[in-house]
Amino acid sequence: MGSDVRAWQLTACSNVETPRKRQHGVVLFIALIVMVAMSLAAIALIRSVDTTNAVVGNLSFRIASILPGNLAVEQAAAALFPDADVATVAHIPNKNADLPAQNYFASWQNTDDARGVPAVLQKKSTAYALAQTLSDATTKTDMTYVIERMCQNPGDPALDATKCDVLLPIASPGTTIGDAQLALPPVPFYRVTIRVDGPQNTASFLQAMLK
Repeated sequence: MGSDVRAWQLTACSNVETPRKRQHGVVLFIALIVMVAMSLAAIALIRSVDTTNAVVGNLSFRIASILPGNLAVEQAAAALFPDADVATVAHIPNKNADLPAQNYFASWQNTDDARGVPAVLQKKSTAYALAQTLSDATTKTDMTYVIERMCQNPGDPALDATKCDVLLPIASPGTTIGDAQLALPPVPFYRVTIRVDGPQNTASFLQAMLK
């Protein structure tokens, strides 16, 4: 009788210890899953921070390229219009013909890509082979530009103004009898496209319409 009691107690004790061992294994498995999930979350967070830093850096480079681009627009305007007082820029005497020395084309070249950038500016090698290039030591940027008169063909735009993007002529609003109304000839638009190459091999493109 005494031996049966001891056997029953031993059996009871062994039955109590078995669930504890199983619980320890489940906790370890859950802990491993949590650690893997936390590791994946940490990797995703690091990649997100790196991507954000890259985007912010690109935006800062883009903003920094705007000021040097304004310098190129001013030089192009000085070449186009004789009233610009810039001694270092040669004026374009005949706007009805191409002038490679001033990166000037008397007609739209019709080589734009989907962004509206002329083919000559799409590659750095061809862009900086042009005659007019600029550099800004302060911002460490290089610039070049192309001026295109927004006409289908070179020549006098007054002969066929329908083939040019022009500013509407100004007519005199006067109504005095016998006075001939003053009508100015249509003035074509000039498109200036600028390529700005900055630090970290960044390239930005700007455009301005002049008249």
